[in-house]
Amino acid sequence: MLLTGVLAGPVLTAVTGTASAASGAAAAAVVPSGPGMELSAASFTQMTVDEASRRVWIAGDRVDPDGSRHGEVVGVLYGGVGPAVARAYGAAPLSGVAVEPDGSKLYAGQSDHIAGYAHENGSLSPLDPVPAPADGCGRELVHTGGRLFFTSRPAASPEDCSGAQGSVSVAAASTDAPAGVVMYTGTEVHLEGGPGGLLVTAPERWSPTDDPDLGIYRVTDGADGNVLEFLGERRFAEDGTGPGMDFRDADFSADGSVLAVADGVRGTVLLGGQDANFRENPYAPLPQGVAPTAVAFSPDGKWFAQGGAASGDTADLTLAFADPSVERQPLRISFEDEAAGHRVVPRGMEFSGDGQQLFVVTSDEAGTKFWLHTIQTREALTPSRIVDVAHGPAVAGGPFRVTGRLDLDGLEPTEAPKITVLRMNGSEVSDLPQVPVAEDGTFVLEDVLPDRAGDVFYVLGYAGGEHHQLSEHWLAVETVEAPGTVPRSRR
Repeated sequence: MLLTGVLAGPVLTAVTGTASAASGAAAAAVVPSGPGMELSAASFTQMTVDEASRRVWIAGDRVDPDGSRHGEVVGVLYGGVGPAVARAYGAAPLSGVAVEPDGSKLYAGQSDHIAGYAHENGSLSPLDPVPAPADGCGRELVHTGGRLFFTSRPAASPEDCSGAQGSVSVAAASTDAPAGVVMYTGTEVHLEGGPGGLLVTAPERWSPTDDPDLGIYRVTDGADGNVLEFLGERRFAEDGTGPGMDFRDADFSADGSVLAVADGVRGTVLLGGQDANFRENPYAPLPQGVAPTAVAFSPDGKWFAQGGAASGDTADLTLAFADPSVERQPLRISFEDEAAGHRVVPRGMEFSGDGQQLFVVTSDEAGTKFWLHTIQTREALTPSRIVDVAHGPAVAGGPFRVTGRLDLDGLEPTEAPKITVLRMNGSEVSDLPQVPVAEDGTFVLEDVLPDRAGDVFYVLGYAGGEHHQLSEHWLAVETVEAPGTVPRSRR
């Protein structure tokens, strides 16, 4: 049994947005976010979670007080070691960020190369740049299948980027070798990596009648000269009529079987992660009129989040169980505050590897100020409570009996719950055997009190379950000397 701060897992103070899910019908209500951590960036291009080093890396540009502009990559700590915020600077525009799985190297896109940094505990040291074709429109980077992929589109100015020809490349094995182009593109292309070396290429449409072709690939060892194995493709306007894909974001499920796409026209679209075939979407959609901007599955396979841009107190984010058979209203959160932002930015959501935190980047309506929020996913679980706690006579050195009840809202637990017990007697702290909970929620704790009269504290805890939040109850007991004993002085 652990105390609350430890039981609850890592909690961020400077970065945490708080929200609570109500039970029953009220669970569909929209709750306001807490304040976020305001970022120094004046633009947002991409974010990634470094699970090995426990950091969230965010790439964009920063404007200094004198009006000068430079690129910046910010790494916010969420449970690792090192400074709370790590930074690397580069020339503007800086776009895209990726990290190697072991957290040892960080990559950021520049106009004429990919900047590399050695990373250790928040300390960043420049490495030799990764060669890359020229880019004038903003890169995207993704590390998947043990390889670094990135986009390039040369252009004289951002105004010339509409319809500019580009490419998707893979970084060479050595820094003195050129990047290998794996495909050429006729418009801006977004990249998304997935488990098992999966890679998505999603072009933006250049007009409302354009029908871009989303592709799914798997990274190979390149023994046959091809780094990518084609798995499937999908055009959203299958019959050639109607609007094509209006891409905002995409993410694979934990096992790679499903690809969720945030589409500006259709909302969330589900595809087969191995063949790009359309799948039925069982998830509750964002509220009517909310423009979709982001989707994310948690790597532990438990959660699915949808983000958007809403007005007023309409929900900008929904957090639901990834398993659609769990019939429960999602947690709905609204960002509508000067210290929280007003909308989820495109591609602005990622989960921690253990699924305990959802990181969300929001912006103001003008898209010039940005905030990082950390939603503790346990807030989307059904509440639990330890209630009706009572105890019998408390005689020093004698048997002691505590009764109570574990009250669980919503679904039945998947495993028989137990109550953990911590006893504190002065400086002595003892973990007692766990107490089983009966089918009706009641439990009985049997103990023998310390043989000296005084104050004893019991901390009764429920560590939570697949669908329920953790809870705990503190019980203060004043023990008395047994009749006929000689009182002993305290030391």
